[in-house]
Amino acid sequence: MLEALGLTDVETTVYAELVRQGSCGIQELPALCALHSTDVEIAVRGLAEKGLVTASADSRAHVTAAPPDIAGEVLLLRRMQELHSARVAIGRLADDYRRSAREQAEGLPVEFTPDEAVRQRLDQIQRRARSEVLMFDKPPYLSLNNSSEIEQLAAGVRYRTVYDRRAVERPGGLDRIQRYVAAGEQARLAPSLPIKMVVVDRELAILPALDGGLGGPGGSALVHPSPLLDALVELFERLWADGLPVEASGTAPGELDAADVQLLTLLLSGLTDEVIGRRLGVGRRTVLRRARSLMDRAKVDSRMQLGWYAARHDWVTFDGAHDRPSGAPDA
Repeated sequence: MLEALGLTDVETTVYAELVRQGSCGIQELPALCALHSTDVEIAVRGLAEKGLVTASADSRAHVTAAPPDIAGEVLLLRRMQELHSARVAIGRLADDYRRSAREQAEGLPVEFTPDEAVRQRLDQIQRRARSEVLMFDKPPYLSLNNSSEIEQLAAGVRYRTVYDRRAVERPGGLDRIQRYVAAGEQARLAPSLPIKMVVVDRELAILPALDGGLGGPGGSALVHPSPLLDALVELFERLWADGLPVEASGTAPGELDAADVQLLTLLLSGLTDEVIGRRLGVGRRTVLRRARSLMDRAKVDSRMQLGWYAARHDWVTFDGAHDRPSGAPDA
């Protein structure tokens, strides 16, 4: 429990026992702590150096614990100063790293990340997000588990993701999306996305570089503040505005129930009947029959006409479909 202050596991055990005993002979500590005497002696010396215990110098040496609220506070402040110094040092190194990378790229605000570092870099830039993450999601994937998104959503970071239809059509694709939506993600569907992309706080983006399978370098490109980054953010906003929200609602009382709204949302997203059936847990024939029923109620002959009718009659509504977040630049 005190490892964060620089104590080893053995030092933590010995100090906790001394706090309970108040003071005891060093010969008694191994039995009280269930540790080897050599380990206890090393731990006592380490605790003394940290100011957490005092030991008498006589042949029957007694060890006394310093008050935790005093000695521990001093140790905590010292640790905080060390962490602050480390953060400053990391900042300087980061500046040197970016300066070197940009010089190598002849002044372009783009930094190349090799294949083996992409997964780590994706995790790192998401965890540095303070307010918002924008994502284009499409296969193929490095991993189907984005644990950093779940943690960041819980910490209050806003996620907006546009999913390529192929991401939804994969087995388990909708279930994966629903997990993120349940955690707080705002999600929309698009027939096709041009690239995969993650943008953090509108300050940094990561997207694939050239495809290594085509003879060029693989990996990804980090894009720093620049007109290029502004263009990527604007591309996201345009496709977000045109996307179909995963979670829709109906506003026509008595016309559609929740199941109808769910089916209509999936139909309008352009998913195949087989994928819709898997999502709803029904067969393709049932999807066709229910879709035909909606078309009959709307008195239309095609699904395109059904989408037009649904929009005109508020069968499905998408809150804030064309809203931009506060602070977002205008087109």
